[in-house]
Amino acid sequence: MENNNDQLRRKTVKPPGERITEVVKNSRGLIKFPENKSKSLLSPLVEALYDNDTITITAVIFVPPFPNEALDLKIYQNWYTDIEGFPQLQFFVSYDMSETVSKDFFVYEVTFEAKSHPFEDQISHIKTIQTFLWDIDPVTSRGTVTTVQSAA
Repeated sequence: MENNNDQLRRKTVKPPGERITEVVKNSRGLIKFPENKSKSLLSPLVEALYDNDTITITAVIFVPPFPNEALDLKIYQNWYTDIEGFPQLQFFVSYDMSETVSKDFFVYEVTFEAKSHPFEDQISHIKTIQTFLWDIDPVTSRGTVTTVQSAA
């Protein structure tokens, strides 16, 4: 008989926000963390660049080995206004992987542009972004805050 913990473990949760469909994903090989003993996700390495009213994000993510299927990454963008009234952006790089301890990780580089809606005339005011790696089953995430650099 299945208990509530088993049901919760199988439950998938989509990250908040709107899905970004135009994403460039490149596999960059395999990296080893020989002392890893944790099932926890590794934080992404992120660069954000503001140029011509657009914020372009490049994230390097580390994903444990997965079965003989292609990695199905989806990226979601969440907008909100902080307590001081400034626009903020969050990005969720999501996938569904089995939760295992691994010493080997596939390295992926993903590049995408932030959608300016609903901050069309305020996108230049965004100074930092938050980016999370999000495993939808079970729900876990690991993130980082990145300063938005100006191309000028």
